[in-house]
Formats: sequence, structure tokens, C-alpha cells
Amino acid sequence: MKGEKRKVILKEKKVEIPLAKEELEVVGKQVIRKDGYEKVTGRLKFGADFDKAGFLHGKVLRSPHAHALIKKVDVEKAKALPGVVAILTAEDVPGRNGFGAIIPDQPVICGEKVRFIGDGVALVAAESEEAAIEALKLIDVEYEPLSAVFSPVEAMKPGAPKVHENGNLLTTVRIRKGDTEKGFQEAEVIVEQTYSLPFVEHAYMEPDVAMAIPHEDGTITVKGPMQAPFTVRRNIAPVLHIPISKVQCVQTHLGGGFGGKEDSSIDIGVRAALLAWKTKRPVRMEYEREEVTLSTAKRHPMIIQCKVGAKRDGTLTALEGTIYNEQGAYASLGPIIPPAGGTHAHAVIMLPGPYVIPHVKVDGYLVYTNHPYGGAMRGFGAPQVNFVHESIIDELAEALQMNPYDLRMKNCFELGSVTATGQVLDQSIALKETMRSAADQFEWFKRWRPPPSKEEVEKVEKRRGVGMAIGWYRTSIGTFSDGCGANVYVHEDGSVILHTGITEMGQGSHTVLAQIAAEELGVRIEDVRIVVPDTDIVPEAGPTVGSRSTTLMGNAIIMASQAVKASILEAASEILGVPAERLVARNRLIFDRDDQTRGVEFKEAARRALATGKRMMGQGWWAPPRPSFDVETGQGYPYFVYTYNTQMAEVEVDTKTGHVEVIKVVACFDIGRAINPILVEGQIEGGIMMGLGYAMMEEVLLKEGKVQNLNFQDYMIPTAMDAPEIVPMILEDPNRYGPFGAKGIGEMPNIPTAPAIINAVANAVGVRIRDLPAHSEKVFHAMRGRRG
Repeated sequence: MKGEKRKVILKEKKVEIPLAKEELEVVGKQVIRKDGYEKVTGRLKFGADFDKAGFLHGKVLRSPHAHALIKKVDVEKAKALPGVVAILTAEDVPGRNGFGAIIPDQPVICGEKVRFIGDGVALVAAESEEAAIEALKLIDVEYEPLSAVFSPVEAMKPGAPKVHENGNLLTTVRIRKGDTEKGFQEAEVIVEQTYSLPFVEHAYMEPDVAMAIPHEDGTITVKGPMQAPFTVRRNIAPVLHIPISKVQCVQTHLGGGFGGKEDSSIDIGVRAALLAWKTKRPVRMEYEREEVTLSTAKRHPMIIQCKVGAKRDGTLTALEGTIYNEQGAYASLGPIIPPAGGTHAHAVIMLPGPYVIPHVKVDGYLVYTNHPYGGAMRGFGAPQVNFVHESIIDELAEALQMNPYDLRMKNCFELGSVTATGQVLDQSIALKETMRSAADQFEWFKRWRPPPSKEEVEKVEKRRGVGMAIGWYRTSIGTFSDGCGANVYVHEDGSVILHTGITEMGQGSHTVLAQIAAEELGVRIEDVRIVVPDTDIVPEAGPTVGSRSTTLMGNAIIMASQAVKASILEAASEILGVPAERLVARNRLIFDRDDQTRGVEFKEAARRALATGKRMMGQGWWAPPRPSFDVETGQGYPYFVYTYNTQMAEVEVDTKTGHVEVIKVVACFDIGRAINPILVEGQIEGGIMMGLGYAMMEEVLLKEGKVQNLNFQDYMIPTAMDAPEIVPMILEDPNRYGPFGAKGIGEMPNIPTAPAIINAVANAVGVRIRDLPAHSEKVFHAMRGRRG
């Protein structure tokens, strides 16, 4: 933006060029998390901490078959068990027997057919957990097993078993830009490869919980760690066949979500509500870790074919890609939400990467199978395709005998670039600056060397290598309904209550949003209290996804704060005899801009505002510019702004065992403006650790549709012992649409990590891993295969 310059903040060093605007009091400061004290002292109550007294215990009977017809369900023995209050089957659902974030295609209770191992076949409510578990064993279900399909490629073939009656192909999304045939004719070097990405578990710390309480007036309250309370409410109402206004959803504090609780809180919330509705008693459901892994959404696995061409000087000429995206048994968040929402559309849009490519052709197929279903997970389809475009760019650089940094710098986005969807990037695009800053910090040109020969690898026991990857990610979800609402209340003592539907699940959003409110009102952050989302109280905010919270809700909070601040300034004007337009609110004071000796305390102005009948509450609603996207051509403006990132990794590979140790990761982000730098650093560090897990160890193992690694003993995730040195860098290039120039940060950090690490492995030992994860055995066999 004209008149503003960027600043880069390093973890241990801060280099600032002042922005051409007045100094901010709260925004941009390293404020400690508002919920930090309660968390570190163990005082914060999570779903499992609430008193269980007075609640029935709910359980789900789950299918042992990946695909089968249900011939009979006999519940008589189970009903006769002492302590059992109710057993529900499909016939007991009073309304719509289906739920889902987009398409309600997942039965609350399966009545005719099961589609994956873990599908719900019956619900039990009992006085004790022991009685509920025992009742599950006594329910007799007769199944007729059907042929199953476990691959998206196989599911698309004629004659494949149908997961749903309308066929296995759920959604097709395409991009058509230019003429790829012409582009490849112009190319002097072409690289073509196939990559595969696995199912990945969210592994959030807190398993799912729901507490449903029916009321005599025909309403129902459901509490639990919900990532999207309004979505849960919209699913409960039609299942119970009651108006939405009779369903209240209250979020308890979340012990992690990463996208998973956007789905799972619907699953458990709907089922707990149904049991409570039918028994007319409060019901509590709590999934065990194994149950979460078995039955809830995962990161989508994909098989991706990609072909890229370039001239000898490295200029990209064409890209073609085909995505086989495995949706699993149910639609979840995979399909299109018009115009460009949904995991699958996002993956297709992101596949060409942050590169200027004149000719692009992408076909993306979202396919049902009899596996667990894919849903939202941090990055929403972007980590999969980022791994592909950043791997093939490195492979192209090797074929061209170019430094991979130079190839990226020659082709990546800058101001005025046109994306594969035809979108002109006209602001807040500092990708090249992130590359330069990261390269300087990492000493890229000093460390990088071409990949070694196999003879060079065999000479030493351990070899180090370096790799890099760049990425981009949207802020918003690309739908027509992507708005956020906020209410801000000022009390007569100057304290503030903020109502927002954005959920806090460890990312620090409530602290950041309180900072925005405090800055706009002119109070201190400790004066602002945020109410935990309650759909009866807070305005609709959409889901806490898409790295949208700071930008969208931040703008709504500014609007609400401005509305109520107008009343406070009017009262101060009456006290001081100064026109309201000359007054400035800052640090609990309101003073005359032209004569700062004339002022009044914020709380005194608030008291007068209340006493004189002025408005003490402001409302704000903000939605981004309306998106556009054609699913047949892939042309349009799907998202209004993007975050950009460069990551560089150093690894050490044991040439005898294939073990890979990640030594260091430098990551530089263009995030518009850091509202709270220390929280941004936390997001970066946590995201890089998640990306490291994706690269090296995480995979849901399935055999004939059955999950083999159900708990943390068998499902490997990184720990502190696996953490490399992480150097987070923040680069600010303000976003004209953002609050104080901010863009989203939550999902971006884990996206380029895996390809940066895998590129470093290739640089160290000369072998390319194209199917994640790159665990030691896989790297070992790749090196042995290279030796012949």
C-alpha cells in the first residue's frame, strides 16, 4: 500500500521500518493469551471435566463391515439389561435421518446399509457407562456383506461397487487456462510424475464430548467442544424435526481441533441430542481415542498425476494435473459449496501453485469409497497439492540443472500476476520477499549443492541436505455466505464484553480479537472479556475455519466497536465541550486531538453515555468481496486475499538405515500485519511440527477398510523430541481488506513443510520420495533401489 513499508520480525531480532501511520497501543504487541493462566494452572474446564451427575451415558454401536446391508437389528436382550434406559434404531429418528457439514448423507443411525467400518447402527442410553457398554454387546445385528471398494481409481471404474446409489463420483472440478497442448509444444524440458498422499488423523488432544439437555418448553441445549456451533445447530434441528430456534449450542473450551471438530462435533452432537430428545433426560456422550480414530473425518488421501513443462531458461510454459481425491464413505466437507468452497475445489485451485503458468489444465475427481471419510484438516486440501507442485518444481529444477530457488523466483507470483483461475493479484503479495528473507536467514546459497551421485552417498554414513518449498493459502472459505457478526457491549465502568461466534481451540483467536476491540475502542486488553460462543447469544459467525477468524471477524469487531464508540465519544463531547470528531480514545482516556491537556477517562464517558440514554452496544457484520468460480473452466476470483510463505529445511540422513533427522526449518510468512507476533510465532512453530509429521511419520493404516493404528501407541505423531530448530519470520505487507492490514495465519504454516523436508532428503542422498510419509524404511529402500 502506498506510503507503507514492510517490516520483518525475526524470532530473536526485530528489524522495523515504521509504517506511515500513527503508533498502535495494543495491535502488534506481544500480548499474553487471555486463557493462558487458566490453561497452565489446569483451571480451564474442558468437556470431560464437567460433572457427570444426572446425565445418562450414550454410546454408539458401530458396524464391523466396510459395506453391508442391514437385514435385522434385535435390541430386546439389550433393552432388558438393568440400567438401560433406551436403545434407538433408525426407526426412532423423528426427522431427517442424516447429517453432514454440506450434504446430509451420513445416517444418524444406519437403517438399510453401512458404508464403512465405524458406521453407527444403534444408539444406547443407560444410567452408567458400564451398562451402556454391556448393552452394545447384547444388540444382535444381522448383516449381508457387500463387495467394497477402497481406492478412488477403482471406484470410478464401470461396475465398481456403489457406495451410494447415485454413483461414486461425488464432484468434478476443472481448471482450463490457455492451451496446454501448445504450452507443452513450447516446452524444452518436461517432467511428469505421480504422487500419493495418505489418510491422516487430526490427533487433537481432547476426544469428542457432547452433553445434551432437553427442556420442558420443547427446546434443547447441546454443549461440547464444537468448532462450528452454528453448523451443529443446523444439523440437530432437522433430525429432531424442530425449528432451529429451539436448538441452543454452547461451546465448551476445545482441546484442539485442526478442522476435525467441524465434522465430529456434528456427529456426536446430533446423536447425543437424539438420545436426550427421546429419553427426555440429559445425555452425555464421550468418544474414546480409538473411537475418534475409527469413525471421524481424516485428511483426504489423494493420488495426483502432474506434468509440467518449461523452456531451458526455466520459464514455465504449461501444467497439467489429475487429482483422484478419496472422499471415503460420506461427503463431509469435500463437495463444492458455491462458488469455490469445499476441500476438493480448494485442492484443484491450489494445484498449479503460486506460479505464473500461461497454460493450465487440471481435472479433479472427488470419489466415494468404503473407507473412513475425508474432511477438513489444517490446510483443507492444500498440503496434498503443495507437496505435489513443490516436489515437481524441484524435479524440474534438477532436469534443468538450475538452483531450485532460482526456478521459483523466476516464476512465482508478484504484484500484478495472474493465477491459474485468471485472478489478478493486485495487493498484499510479498512472496518473493519471503523467499529473499528466508534465504538470507538460512544462508541458502552457501548451503545448497546439487544432489549427490550414488557413489558420493555411499562414501559417508550420514549426509546433510537442504530443501525449500513455497506456498499460498486463502483467507476465507470462498462461499457466498462467508460473513461474520459481532456484538460489542460497553459497561458504565468502561469494561467491555465481546460476543463472537468464533471458537477458541488453542490458536489464540480470542486474544487477537480482544486486541482488535481494545485498539478500536481505546481501552486496554484486560478490559475486554469474550463470551464463549452460545448460539442463543452470539451472532452468526460461520465456522472457525479457512484462516478467516482474524480478518473477517476482526473487521466485524471494528465495525461494532466503532458503532458503540460513537456513543462514548458523544458523551465525552458533552463533558469536555469539544466536537466529537476531534476526540481520540486511547489507553482508557479520551482527549482532544488538538489539545491533549483536555480529556476525560473512558469510564466516565461511559457512565454519562448510559445516564443520558445513549446506545451502549454496537453491532458489526462483515463479509469479503463476493467470490466467483466456474467449476467447468476453473476461472474466477475464488478468494479475496492470500497468505504467502517460504520454508527452508535442513536434514541429516543416515545412509545405512534411512533415518531422517530434521535439523532446522526457517519459515518466512507474508501475513499482512501481525496483530500479536508471539501468537503468530506459536502458529508457525506448531504448524511446522504438524507438517513434519505429515512428511515423516503420519499415516492412518487401513486393511480391507479397517483402521490398524487406532491409538497413539500405534499412530505416530511428532513430539518435542522430534522438534528441529525453528526460525519463524514475519513479513508484513498490509492487506487492504484486513483489520489493521492483517491476513490469516492458522493453516498456512503446515503446508510447505513436507515438500521442503522431502526436497532436502533428495538433496542429501539423491532419492525422491513421491508417496508420503517418508519413514526410515521407505527412504532406506529408495536408496537401496538406487544402488541397484
